[in-house]
Amino acid sequence: MLTATWIARQGVHLVSSDLPDAWVNALGRVGHDLNVRQYGGVVERIDWVAEYQPDSGYVFLLSDVTVLGRGPSGLGMSGSAAQVDDEVESVVVCIADLVQDQVARAHVAWPWGDTGGFMTPRLVDAVAVWSGKGRQRVIGSL
Repeated sequence: MLTATWIARQGVHLVSSDLPDAWVNALGRVGHDLNVRQYGGVVERIDWVAEYQPDSGYVFLLSDVTVLGRGPSGLGMSGSAAQVDDEVESVVVCIADLVQDQVARAHVAWPWGDTGGFMTPRLVDAVAVWSGKGRQRVIGSL
């Protein structure tokens, strides 16, 4: 289990975790990028709960997104899950995809590319990157 919170301009605050360090590091990288490139609203806060399923080995990350001027959206998840022992770059891509989807469900486009449109998390040459319109940036470097 992992619980954490991201607050704009303050970053990620880990409440508790018994997951491998890759998960905490991945949240930190995604949290860094949450401070920029938002379009259509401003994300104020995200509360996270990650639940490990011992039968399958997967970790499911749920996000509760709060946008400025609106209430919390409620814990939710849609998308893929990563294995508890996956490499950090794979975990970063999974978390970025899950968080991006929940931010979009809260009616904010993130991260917005240099030339418009969503950037998509991808694994390129074993590195987690945001990709959009032929451009790539390492996740955690926006």
